[in-house]
Amino acid sequence: MFAPIDCYLHNNLKIGYIMHFMMVDQLLTYLQKHYRPEDYPVIRAQYADFESRKPFAGLKILEATPLFFNTIAKFLPLIAGGAQLTLSHIKGVPFDPAFIDWAEQIGLRVIRDKSDEFDLISDCIGLHCDLHPRYGFAELTHSGISYYENSTKPCFNTDGSRIKRIEGALGTGDGLIRGLQLFGHQVDASQRWLLFGFGKIGSGVGIRLKAAGAQVEVVEARSMCDQLQQTPVGEFPFIDMTDRDAVIAAVQRATHIVTATSVAGVISRSYPVEPFLQGQLLVNIGAEDEYGDKFPESAVLNRKVAVNFALDEPTHLRYIETTFALQNAGLEWILHHPEARGVITPSEEMQEQLLTIVRREGAIADELRLIGL
Repeated sequence: MFAPIDCYLHNNLKIGYIMHFMMVDQLLTYLQKHYRPEDYPVIRAQYADFESRKPFAGLKILEATPLFFNTIAKFLPLIAGGAQLTLSHIKGVPFDPAFIDWAEQIGLRVIRDKSDEFDLISDCIGLHCDLHPRYGFAELTHSGISYYENSTKPCFNTDGSRIKRIEGALGTGDGLIRGLQLFGHQVDASQRWLLFGFGKIGSGVGIRLKAAGAQVEVVEARSMCDQLQQTPVGEFPFIDMTDRDAVIAAVQRATHIVTATSVAGVISRSYPVEPFLQGQLLVNIGAEDEYGDKFPESAVLNRKVAVNFALDEPTHLRYIETTFALQNAGLEWILHHPEARGVITPSEEMQEQLLTIVRREGAIADELRLIGL
């Protein structure tokens, strides 16, 4: 027989288990209803693994991924793995209001302010770098990792992986095309695009635009010149970002301009504004406002927010699920390496374990060759 206090605790634990099971079931049901198995094979494998091992049992995790329905795939393995998950909804980060309503209805905790109560933080653009988790962080983005260079806790650098190229190159390029279409713009051979940046995101944008028939010139550092000559869709004309006259001339002959540098405010700091405001369509595809404060919101499509974030699904799940799984795996890595400090690069072994699943089962298996994976 249970004593009264024992009965109370037993009943609470039972209720908590039932609520946890129901939440996992609702997340899994949503994914199964809206996506094909080949759209998220890595997440399915991670879900099965974490559910059996419970690596996060009893741990409080703060999740700062932009809140859209496809991010359910990221949350599912963590919750199935025993985590007490809290979603961060802070002003300035893109989100889908319908998802937040749905998440709260099924019992997911959503906070709108910062709180220093967590064991692990799954961060995005360095939003929570000022907090003090018990174990450490896993950062999703390139722009956010700089906040953790001198961290006294480990920070798993998801962006410092080959895997992130799937999202950045294939997924964001696809999101750009779909975002333009949402605003009534098509890509065709009559257009002259000027692309700022040719890293993981910019290269994918350039490949998608050129594959759609557009003419594309690229503004980049001279050290990137060789990469512009060795792409699956041929060579891209190169303009040195430090040659202001050449850049301004390219801006003036462009019909469309897109920023993909991952550097906030870079255009305002580097070039005069007037040449950019001569009738060109201005677009941002970076995580932050790359045009800067000298450009009014009305001058840039989607008010300077990355154009794909106007979509219900900014990046298709099939392009982002492996990145989600890698960041989740990074959180577990931190638990097993309490001695680590500062920025941690994902190991090749960890990445290959996930990539093998995509190559074998993923809907994007044939596209991986475009980015050398």
